[in-house]
Amino acid sequence: MVALPAAGAALRRAGVPAGAPVPRRVRIRQKGTMWQKPGGRGLPFTAVEEFAAEVVAFVWRARFPLVRVLDRYANEEGLLEVRLLGLVPVARVRGPDVDEGEALRYLAELPWVPYTMAANRELEWRELADRLVEVTTRVRSARAALRLEFDTAGDFVGVAADARPRREGKQIVRRPWAGSFGDYAAVGGVRIPTSGEVRWDLPEGPFTYWRGTITALETG
Repeated sequence: MVALPAAGAALRRAGVPAGAPVPRRVRIRQKGTMWQKPGGRGLPFTAVEEFAAEVVAFVWRARFPLVRVLDRYANEEGLLEVRLLGLVPVARVRGPDVDEGEALRYLAELPWVPYTMAANRELEWRELADRLVEVTTRVRSARAALRLEFDTAGDFVGVAADARPRREGKQIVRRPWAGSFGDYAAVGGVRIPTSGEVRWDLPEGPFTYWRGTITALETG
């Protein structure tokens, strides 16, 4: 169990009993909108995401109007793959920057899979303030670190990283990255936030590029 007061309170609010069996994986279903660039047209999507509960690993499979996207992380390696109509390869991106970015994504989505906070030995926690904790994981010889914020009731409301790798043209630039959660409800037997959004904090201003809702949660 996470030995931090705020994180422990959030687990209790999620309805995860102490000593409860930990599922091997957690699957969530999502729908929402993504934007590729500031001022661009929003693209609707539906997605299924599977998380490992005891190690840092996930797979996100999303369907957009014309493309299918695979986003995954396992064994400290990330991958982003895009296929036109699910068949024709459009992009396949790997490398150290992708590895770090995908590890940060797993950490940021912990509020959707509270089981992982009690069971994942690859996570390290540090309390920064009454309602602020830092969670880190190893990515090869480096570490990915993220801050999780709680409200006064003990619910997760925000995540933030000082620098996440972002592709801008042909370059990779590290930018501040953050997200927020809300609309808590019981889904699949646990209480989780059912809405969220993620943004880059760019020099010209914040750019929200993902906004979605959780429609189902299953364990197995």
